[in-house]
Amino acid sequence: MKYEMIYFDLDNTILDFNKSEEHALKKVFEFLNLDYKESYLEIYKPINEKWWKLFSEGKFPKHIIVVERFREFFETINVKINDYEKISELYLNGLSSAAFFIEGAEDFLKNLKEIGVRMAAITNGVESVQQSRSKIARLDRFFEFILTSEKVGKPKPEPDIFFYAEKLSKVPLYKSVYVGDNLETDFEGAKRANLDFILFDPENKFDIDIKKASNYEELYRLLTEN
Repeated sequence: MKYEMIYFDLDNTILDFNKSEEHALKKVFEFLNLDYKESYLEIYKPINEKWWKLFSEGKFPKHIIVVERFREFFETINVKINDYEKISELYLNGLSSAAFFIEGAEDFLKNLKEIGVRMAAITNGVESVQQSRSKIARLDRFFEFILTSEKVGKPKPEPDIFFYAEKLSKVPLYKSVYVGDNLETDFEGAKRANLDFILFDPENKFDIDIKKASNYEELYRLLTEN
């Protein structure tokens, strides 16, 4: 095999973050005793992505963005909330309580594990949330460690998290590869760390001339070819 170590992003690469988001949002609305509408997730998602982008750009710390995203969301749907920090806490608890594999991801990881591939996860998510979801999904069956930007102190696309992973795995980055679904954080971060990258793009959203897989079968071939 070409690579001695394979690193994966978690959300929307291995785990279905849309399902987790909806699960957590529903928990918030249950607490507020308000009806949940299916349209709310589509309103929340771009707001959440905007705030995480601001975080990855270093413009706001995590404790600010996890609260302000809800202030903007509830103002957008015209619902008055008194304690956004409480809402953020409820949401993170809901997010921590469920994990869903993307269809085919679990078998894909099993197949890699069976041929002796070393793997780990590198994610920008909240430490407590990602570790909890990883335990629910039993990702320790496949991954040597789950490394979050919160633990390292800087988010992707800053390269620090990849250098930290290199120390943990003791495998040089030039013998490793990172698989992710986001160009701004995953691809840019890997590029800054001089680390090979494969874009996981099942919806074919990106027209870009880089190594890319649209399903797990393609991804398996890319990762195991010599």
